[in-house]
Amino acid sequence: MMVYATLWTAADIVEQKYISKKEQHNVQKTVRIATVGTFVIAPLVFNWIKLAERLFPGKSVRTVLTKVLIEQVTFAPVSITSFYAATSLLERKNFVEELKAKFPVTWKTGITFWPFLQVINFGLVPLNYRPFVVAGGSFVWSIFLCFMKEDKKNGGAVEIEIIPPVAQKKETKNTS
Repeated sequence: MMVYATLWTAADIVEQKYISKKEQHNVQKTVRIATVGTFVIAPLVFNWIKLAERLFPGKSVRTVLTKVLIEQVTFAPVSITSFYAATSLLERKNFVEELKAKFPVTWKTGITFWPFLQVINFGLVPLNYRPFVVAGGSFVWSIFLCFMKEDKKNGGAVEIEIIPPVAQKKETKNTS
């Protein structure tokens, strides 16, 4: 879990500094991302890898391709949904609209990224080391997820109004 805590923290720092080019680092976002990576994604990955091996033991080409296919149609949607749900929960936002808007792009991108890595992982790497191979890929993937989380063009989380919004002053234009 410490590997995931470190990688997801680093991924959000990289995304904020080099992808989104934020002038000021959002520490709260990094803490949320690290929390989700550590306590939600890491256990999902470890358990998925064990389950995949139990359901489809072996390293034959057919078995490896079956694991990869099953992963993309079952585990990937669960992990993507878990990411958006958990980060939104920590932000006190409703994740449903964000998930509707961002899931298709996120899943399609994952389908172009994960299968290649997982063919190598399931086919060549001993079971005990597979989560660490996924963790390496997860660093790159989590940078993408951090970007998607902030991307307002592909949908944004809808805030849950726990406290009614404060009346805002109308801006007046100075045309002189």
